Amino acid sequence: MSWLGELYKTYEENADLAGKIQRTNTGKDVVLLPVSHAYQNAQIEVAVTPDGAFYSAKVIPKEEAPTVIPVTINSAGRTSKPSPHGLHDGLQYVAGDYEAYGGVYKKDNAYHQYIEQLSKWCHSPYAHPLVQSILAYLEKGTLIEDLVREKIMVEKDHVLIPKWTKELEAEVGEKPLLFNVLSGDQTTAFIRFSIHEAGKEARPLWGDLEVIDSFINYYSGELPESGLDYVTGKVLPLTENHPSKVRYGGDMAKIISGNDTVNFTYRGRFTDKNQVASISYEASQKGHNALKWLIAKQGYTIDGRVFLTWGNAEIPSPEESSYDIFADFYAEDEEADNLATTDTTHQQFSALFTKALKGYSAKLAYHEPIHIMILDAATPGRMGILYERSIEKELYFSKIEKWHQTCFWRHTYGMKNKQRYTFWGAPSLRDIAEAAYGSRANDTLVKNTIHELFPCVVDGKKIPLTIVRSLLQRASNPVSMENWEWQKTLTIACAVMKKHFHYKEEERNVALDKRETDRNYLFGRMLAVADVLEERALYKAGIKRSTNAIRYMNAFSSHPETTWKIIQANLVPYQARLRGQGSYYQLLLDEIGSTFKIDEYSDKALNGKYLLGYYSQRAELNKKPEEKMED
Repeated sequence: MSWLGELYKTYEENADLAGKIQRTNTGKDVVLLPVSHAYQNAQIEVAVTPDGAFYSAKVIPKEEAPTVIPVTINSAGRTSKPSPHGLHDGLQYVAGDYEAYGGVYKKDNAYHQYIEQLSKWCHSPYAHPLVQSILAYLEKGTLIEDLVREKIMVEKDHVLIPKWTKELEAEVGEKPLLFNVLSGDQTTAFIRFSIHEAGKEARPLWGDLEVIDSFINYYSGELPESGLDYVTGKVLPLTENHPSKVRYGGDMAKIISGNDTVNFTYRGRFTDKNQVASISYEASQKGHNALKWLIAKQGYTIDGRVFLTWGNAEIPSPEESSYDIFADFYAEDEEADNLATTDTTHQQFSALFTKALKGYSAKLAYHEPIHIMILDAATPGRMGILYERSIEKELYFSKIEKWHQTCFWRHTYGMKNKQRYTFWGAPSLRDIAEAAYGSRANDTLVKNTIHELFPCVVDGKKIPLTIVRSLLQRASNPVSMENWEWQKTLTIACAVMKKHFHYKEEERNVALDKRETDRNYLFGRMLAVADVLEERALYKAGIKRSTNAIRYMNAFSSHPETTWKIIQANLVPYQARLRGQGSYYQLLLDEIGSTFKIDEYSDKALNGKYLLGYYSQRAELNKKPEEKMED
């Protein structure tokens, strides 16, 4: 339970933010949920007057649906068994005329349970007058009737219409907005409440700190017996029912669950689930609420899988690219941001990147822990922690720096303010995944690839060969994709290849290395010369098409000697068209060819180093004259 203990500490360190709306850098509003509260997506908002009369109702747009609601131990993780929330709830709980409009309770009468529980709160010493107004209205049992009259809901023969059809449009009229925000029928609608006072704006009850404190104070006296809490080591009221809705409002998957007494969730080792671990209600609530808050604020989610990194201050994530880290740290420093996105040497990049990491690190105390979690749900009701570890900040930042310094290349695929920019360093893990398997790869494949790459960044493990081979194959097949996608794939592949082949410190520069004698690198250089030679000859003739070097690139990577004979034979007319410049390219090819060891000039398939030679040689040939003079 170390992960829950760390989340509990995180909550305690940020307790002053509980219940307060925060806006992230992306413009998203997030809330650190108070104890005994949870997120729920609501579809209808009902306004009630202070004297308990219906005032108005409206359908809630999807972007405004997340609602902070008071919950009990049982309702926080409820499934099919009726268990009412504290105030805001589903239609079957809050509507006294639910059965009158065709609703059927599968088990107990949920409305009676809801009213009984709400009455206890309203008659307790911690009662809030505005909540008493809601109780006074709901006891009348006319909620659905009022919603039908307001044309929020639609009924036919005194039964709520389950689905909207074209036939109904001709009979009833325009399609109600409610059907645009519901995933099920009308009976699945969730209702939240506000109070309307004459001459004032409606007062929402789901974000009201007074109402929140009122419920927490009331419910703390309703908690079960105490026992040893394995998280805090204290004797506190325990719970066997833990929250769901961890990733989003409708998420029913739980991380902790022991309610399966049939299929041996814990049986075979223990006779009772409390023998596994006993957790207090407070620790469970605070730990899960901290996790929800962190995921909403800074988690990276793809296809339901959550990648989360957190500490006591803002820190770079293992998933981010070098530019993401620069952009976050230098958001207010235009000069430094320009340095991060313009052409530079590896030494300049290294100094700048180290400075950025020191800026993040300075916000944390010495030996401050950094926490990393990867979560996913195999089934709708069960969530697993796929990866979890805590690491001291010094080690974490050294691992991040090592990754970005060694998986380093020049990239030109980024877009900022509709302008393409160049950045140096490592690509994001998602970009690596999409480069390896295509931009149209399904989310399951992408998330699994990111998962495989996480330990490469955090633990220094080698990049899996399946990813390296896939990158090599796709980067060697430019005709299979548009040019922009191939250029992006090529630079990402070069970064990964350089990391994979463990180039030494002095060899990490993107610039052409004329001292390199590796056959793969040399073959890549030859292919680049052929590509540029033909490209310039075609441009001179006003012809737009792919060069033979590009068209034969895939075959060249598998059979370089045989394919080179074909490419070189096709170069003859283009050399003649370029005249003196054609002779320059031939001399360059002769120079590269003379560097080969005789036994290494063969048809053996090339590895990823040939991409490095190709890219570096091509970049060298495409340099402007003034840049070459500087060299």
